[in-house]
Amino acid sequence: MKNKTFFCDLDGTLLGMNQDQFLAIYFTSIKDYLVALKHDPQVFFYYLDKGIKAMLNNTGEMTNEAAFINATAGYKDLLNLMLDYYQKDFIKAKASCYINPASVALIKYLKENNYKIVLATNPLFPRFVTEMRVKWAGLCPSDFSYITSYENSSYTKPKKEYYFEILSNLNLKPNEVVYIGNDVDDDFREIKNDTFESYLITDCLINKKEVDLKIPQMSMQEFLAYVKENA
Repeated sequence: MKNKTFFCDLDGTLLGMNQDQFLAIYFTSIKDYLVALKHDPQVFFYYLDKGIKAMLNNTGEMTNEAAFINATAGYKDLLNLMLDYYQKDFIKAKASCYINPASVALIKYLKENNYKIVLATNPLFPRFVTEMRVKWAGLCPSDFSYITSYENSSYTKPKKEYYFEILSNLNLKPNEVVYIGNDVDDDFREIKNDTFESYLITDCLINKKEVDLKIPQMSMQEFLAYVKENA
C-alpha cells in the first residue's frame, strides 16, 4: 500500500448509512418541501427522474451537471427548487446516517502518513451537497485531495469510465490506487481487483444480487488495522 492513492466511496463506506432509510427520508422530505410551496410533486419527480437517468447514461460528452440541466429544461424551476431544498431540508436525511469512528481514524491515519485520499462518491450531487455528507461522516472536505461531484464528472458509477476519468485528471495509473467501497454492484461491477487493489467494506454492505465478489472483505475497523500493518 505504500505510496498509493486511496479512492474511498462515501455513502455506506466512510459514512455509516441505512440506504433504504436514507432514500425514504430523502424523497419524503422533498415531497413535503414541494407541497409546502404548492408545487406538484408528481411533475417534479417526473423531471427529476429524467435528470438522474441523464447522468446515469452520460457517456462523457458533458459534465453530469450539464446532462442534468439539459434533461430537466422542460421544468424551469426544478434546479432552483433542488438547490433550495438541499440548503434547507436535506439535513433531515442525516437521521439515517452515523459517524463510523473507524472511518474517522482511517482518514486521520492516512493524512498523518501523507497518503493522498480521493473521495470517489457517485457524482449525482452538487459539490456542496457532497460536502454536507462528508461532514455527517465526521470528516472535512479538506481531508481529500479530490472529490467527485456532478460538476467535475462526466460519468457515474458503476461505469469503469468514471474511475478512469479520475485517474486521468490526477495523472494516476490503476496500480497506484487502493479502492474501498461497500456496494458490490455500484462500486465493483466494472472494477475488479485486477484494476485496482480493492477491498469491500462490510459495515453497511449492499449485495442485492448476492454476488460472490473475489476481493478481500472486512469491516472498516479491520481495514484500518490492515492498512496499518501494510503501510
